[in-house]
Amino acid sequence: MSRLSLLNMAIGFTVLFFAACAGAFVSFDMTEAYLKDVTQLHTWQATLLASAHGHTNLFGTLHIALGLTFPYSQLSSKIKAWQTAGLFAGVIAMGPLMMARASYGPSESLEGMGLAIGVLLSLSLLTLASHSVALWYRFMKV
Repeated sequence: MSRLSLLNMAIGFTVLFFAACAGAFVSFDMTEAYLKDVTQLHTWQATLLASAHGHTNLFGTLHIALGLTFPYSQLSSKIKAWQTAGLFAGVIAMGPLMMARASYGPSESLEGMGLAIGVLLSLSLLTLASHSVALWYRFMKV
């Protein structure tokens, strides 16, 4: 197994660890809101924090899956390194940046944080699309 595959799996499990730790805080906040003021459950901040927690877990799992399936992709090591960075961009977008975005209120205008999240998510989508094509190519070739 390549070092890049191992790196992706290590990133994935590390991200899952931090997401699990953060999940405890989200859970405590949700429980407190449910017990004291149910209207707090449906706030902008609560929604984005719960979304960040779920999406961070998703991206951690995707990193593990990427590492496990890299041996089946015939793309060059350089492209695989770019794919690793692209998927990690999704971790940053849906983890720390989404949590930071939760502290701001909703906005109708395009703002910097939303733009940064969009660019980083686009990089992760490019990674998923390119890896999917590489796996389909390998499947059809065999």
